[in-house]
Amino acid sequence: MNSGFLNRLVGTSIVVVAAIIFIPNILDGEKVHFKDGFKDIPERPEFTTIEIQQVIDAKADLVPAIKPVALHDEVALDAEPVSKEKVDSLEIIDVVNTAANDSGSQPIQVVEEAKPEVEEVKPQQQVVEAKVAPLQRSEASNLTSMAYVIQLGSFSHKANVEALMKKLKNAGFTAFTRPIKTRNGELTKVFVGPQLDKADLEQKLPDLEKLTKLKGRLTQFDITK
Repeated sequence: MNSGFLNRLVGTSIVVVAAIIFIPNILDGEKVHFKDGFKDIPERPEFTTIEIQQVIDAKADLVPAIKPVALHDEVALDAEPVSKEKVDSLEIIDVVNTAANDSGSQPIQVVEEAKPEVEEVKPQQQVVEAKVAPLQRSEASNLTSMAYVIQLGSFSHKANVEALMKKLKNAGFTAFTRPIKTRNGELTKVFVGPQLDKADLEQKLPDLEKLTKLKGRLTQFDITK
């Protein structure tokens, strides 16, 4: 090869290499640059802190106070139901002394009567003296001042109350009942009377004891309430 041909060959090679490098850039035009976009995150808002206990206490103050129901510490005389046929032989133990009412009357102390042939009904818990509110007037009563009644006892079973009331009315006694609330549930008190003559009513205690096999106690009955 002569030198002229070599020069043309080298020149052609340079032109081809330059074309390979620069022509793509020229043909692509303006280059597009890609950039990751990020959105601006707002700042964390401020929250008011409230103590939960303070909210509960505030709501509790708005709730009106509930007045507790007065309960009597009294035990039923009948621990279990007794059939009407056995009422005549049932010994009832009066376990609660009625406190004197606002007029200052004093209750008669009750003495337990023991009978060998009758099984004694024992209360299941200790007896506690309780204050009983003044008794309400019977709707059928026409009395207008302080009277007296004989309290026979408290019962938890309806059958015993009905049998005792029937026995009293058949014997000619005026009797009535009154429900009371105790810690062990609702009991029913049985009373004889009322009468204005205390001495006359007191004379009936022996007859009641003979009829019902229990000792009642004389107490005042405020018929004006």
